[in-house]
Amino acid sequence: MPYNCFQSKFWGVRGSIPCPGSETVRYGGNTSCVEMQVGGCHDY
Repeated sequence: MPYNCFQSKFWGVRGSIPCPGSETVRYGGNTSCVEMQVGGCHDY
């Protein structure tokens, strides 16, 4: 590995309050998804 780095990306963030309901039942309205990469960097 030529260099080390840390990257994070927040997917599906819905603001400051949860929003459960019929429109969010497939992917969830109470949680966020966080992607983290450690080591080799990748562009998003």
